[in-house]
Amino acid sequence: MEKDIVKRVGGWIKGKVKYYICFCRVALFVTAAVYCHNVVNYNVLGVLVTCFTLNLKKDTIRRSALLENVREGLEIQVKAWAYARRSGFRKIIIFSTAAYILGLVMFYLSASNRIPNTSFGLYMFLSVLIAVGKAGGVSFLKTYLLDELIAGHENISDINYNRAQWRTKIWLSPAGVLVVFPTPLNFDEPWSRMFLNSMYMVGAASFLSFCGSLFSHQRHHPDTKTESTKRHRKYPDTSDEYHLKNDHQTLPPDQPFNNGGNQLPESSPTAGAEAQQKSPSLCSVKQENVGKLLLRMIPMWSAFIVFGLVMSTADTFFSVQHDNMDSCYQIDTSYFLLAKDVLKVVSACLCNFLVSRRISRSQQNLALKMIICLGMTFSVLCPSFAWQVEIQRLKIVHERGLHGVPEGKKVPMSDLRLASQFCLWGLAEGLATSGLDEFFSYHVSKSTEDYGSEVFNKIPIGIGSFLSVVCVSAGKGWFGNTLNQSRLDNYYRMITIVAWINLCWFFFVSTFYSTKEEVADEGIQLQEIIAEVG
Repeated sequence: MEKDIVKRVGGWIKGKVKYYICFCRVALFVTAAVYCHNVVNYNVLGVLVTCFTLNLKKDTIRRSALLENVREGLEIQVKAWAYARRSGFRKIIIFSTAAYILGLVMFYLSASNRIPNTSFGLYMFLSVLIAVGKAGGVSFLKTYLLDELIAGHENISDINYNRAQWRTKIWLSPAGVLVVFPTPLNFDEPWSRMFLNSMYMVGAASFLSFCGSLFSHQRHHPDTKTESTKRHRKYPDTSDEYHLKNDHQTLPPDQPFNNGGNQLPESSPTAGAEAQQKSPSLCSVKQENVGKLLLRMIPMWSAFIVFGLVMSTADTFFSVQHDNMDSCYQIDTSYFLLAKDVLKVVSACLCNFLVSRRISRSQQNLALKMIICLGMTFSVLCPSFAWQVEIQRLKIVHERGLHGVPEGKKVPMSDLRLASQFCLWGLAEGLATSGLDEFFSYHVSKSTEDYGSEVFNKIPIGIGSFLSVVCVSAGKGWFGNTLNQSRLDNYYRMITIVAWINLCWFFFVSTFYSTKEEVADEGIQLQEIIAEVG
């Protein structure tokens, strides 16, 4: 009896270990490359805005915020572009690494005074280079590893996608944990040395990525441009009827057609299944439905534009606040950012676990809206807490007469007061974005499901970063040459009010989405999705 119990327990453990863990040569190199990128992200790019505030001499705070906002927005858009074309792995790595290293080299020359009087325009150009360079960073490598772990299957429906996702997370977890420990290169030095160390790490990450690509498998990815731009055509009413531009012609689901809407002859060399998959100018008739499904997501995406504005505000000003505090604890900003990301990952995992394991399919639509709502609520509380902390900081500034100090002397205030806003930032980003990714998968077809988190759902958040540029420019009078001479509390208050309005807008938008039945595979049957927009 005891032997049977031990055998069953051992079999269960072995099955779980086999489910979550696998050996992959590509994963070894990718994990090491992600570690190199993480070191640079937390120690340099995460606090790059403080470098701008140190070197810009005129309208410092506002211009630093503009540089950071543009970099964030452009970075998100370039990542989405890279993801959609991730089959060209080596080309993207070469291009992104070249831009990354060029930007870091010029930052190094500027920080070491070899480029005197660095202008705002030059910093803007360097920020664009860094944004393009990060397209081949952590997010892209994570996606590439996921593709490798599910590669080798001829039929995509036979792949256990959830298992591949868990294996990717487990493989990359050491790359995040090891960031806590001291790195081989010292980043607690002047900016010139930090940029030089970053070049070494980016170069090492590029080399490791190329080594991993030598063991990779080729995998075709759907062409999202073709799928999403055919929405003007007539859509099928039933699962066994398909139309071209001419309503009198019906075709089987996989019959190819050209961009003009004309049916290709069976003898055409591009009419084969393999050829039409590889051709960017062709798509099957069933792919026409994808565009219509994507259009139904627009109201939900509209609520995430302001959400992106809030996240961009946190990414821009929280580091500046911390850099202006003189605390006895002296907690580095990178640890606050790491704690934020840990909360983001944990909340996202809990969201995925709840949706996939604990509730029925019929309840998932409501649960996902509640999860997104909770994330949106945290996005309101995040600038609210930052607003109150800034009020207290400015009170100390006025009491000690620090607002007139030209160089912006640090304020004697505990940086632990920032812990709440960093935590709320992580919870908001984790719950809202993961909830949106699951919501996207629930409402669209399988052919575009894996493009949700890295392409479609990222675009409105990137637009929010560009919206932050508009808001900072509109509040020009609140920003001075130093943080002590600025009224960041007024800006936080404005962002809090906008976030509250956006939360109400989300409540209204969420009423558009309810389902009687599941969305059919590949979007062939639209069925009865009640998501009418206006």
